[in-house]
Amino acid sequence: MVRIGARGIVSVSLGLCALAPGRAQAAPVCGSVADFNNAMANAAATSDDVTLTFDVVGVNPADFHNGKGSLAQMRNTSCNGGAQDATIKVYGTSDPLNTAHPPGTLKMEYGNQCCGAGSCGEKWADPNASAVIFTDGSEQCKVTMWVKPASVGYKLECGAGTFDAVGDNDEKNVVDQIAVLEYLLVGGGKTWELSNAQASNVSVCWVAAGTPVSSMDVPVAEDVTVGPSFASTVFPDVGDLAVEAGDNQAYLKFVVPPSAGKVTSARLFMHTRTESFANGAGGEVYAVPSNQWSETTLTWNARPPTAGASLGRIGPAGVDETVSLDLGSAITGPGTYSFAVVSPVTDTNGTHFFSKEGSATAAPYLKLSYEGADGGVTGGAGGADAGAIGGSGGAIGSGGSPGVTPDVENDEEPASGCACSARPQGQGWQLAALGLLLFGLRRRRGGASR
Repeated sequence: MVRIGARGIVSVSLGLCALAPGRAQAAPVCGSVADFNNAMANAAATSDDVTLTFDVVGVNPADFHNGKGSLAQMRNTSCNGGAQDATIKVYGTSDPLNTAHPPGTLKMEYGNQCCGAGSCGEKWADPNASAVIFTDGSEQCKVTMWVKPASVGYKLECGAGTFDAVGDNDEKNVVDQIAVLEYLLVGGGKTWELSNAQASNVSVCWVAAGTPVSSMDVPVAEDVTVGPSFASTVFPDVGDLAVEAGDNQAYLKFVVPPSAGKVTSARLFMHTRTESFANGAGGEVYAVPSNQWSETTLTWNARPPTAGASLGRIGPAGVDETVSLDLGSAITGPGTYSFAVVSPVTDTNGTHFFSKEGSATAAPYLKLSYEGADGGVTGGAGGADAGAIGGSGGAIGSGGSPGVTPDVENDEEPASGCACSARPQGQGWQLAALGLLLFGLRRRRGGASR
């Protein structure tokens, strides 16, 4: 995030675990880059404390920079007519140009940056200076900025090859700590812009103080596979959600509780099974308007139709792997929501995900961010899996609805830095393994559709 204080000092902090459990966030306001710049300038002029964040949800890393993702672009409009684009990247391990730099490195890569011949090379700017000054020129240059425990560093490099040298496997979209960078606004000379090539991939958001945003996990309430091989009967329950060759489809139902308030983002998570044939291309996720179906009675012939275009593909996925998909605005608030996961017709191998019967902790679930209401939701009363996913009740508790895990508001920084953690994988599939294996072998050897 970017925080503008009373003296116009901007503090850039990459809150990469902003939505991790145990963290509370203010409500982001997303808009045009011009709106972003106006908010920045207004905060500096009025001495108001305003938090600015860069929303990386819209970034498509495969579209640029050797498949590595950029967080945003910056342009120094006071330098050489404003023709200098820059991308900000975060390194997951260390700066490949200087391995002494720790995780959390911020790298700014410039195309036609302002550097005078003979005045660049490796140069450090004083982190306490009023501005980072670039001299006029036309050489290709790169600026690297990072944070150490007690200081902020800037390094300037120019000359042939320096820009291309950053194509390194160490580049990642996430890091294990939060990095902070401070600099001063100088005469409106620093603004943020998006190039035409990347404008559709990066969204810029900022936060006005006040409105809290919480997050919760909502486990799947009902899930079932349907397929033409069982056109008028219920698909055998082997703890598996199979999507295959455009035929076998998975239906998911979620119940978002009233405590969710206004949902600002929703992401679907699914986990593939551990058998060797579980991997595949994943599936396209579609909204299903009707919730009038039950996992105990749904058949291929009676399946409710989908509506609208695909919300996106969840996957591809390997064996024993979690994949996720941003559902956009498909979920807006409390209520019941159904989705269908449909495999591409060319994916004859199919993809096999855990159902809630196959694993309580690896079953499909939603990660929701929301404003307002109360996050203190508990699950059903009892159940063998009590506490695994639900609040005080079971994820599949009898006598109650599926449990919901709200993320508790906590402003304290975890001792390890980030509050990110992987979901544990369940082992509730052993009893059904033999049946599922026979299905898989039959399909592999005979090409039969399940």
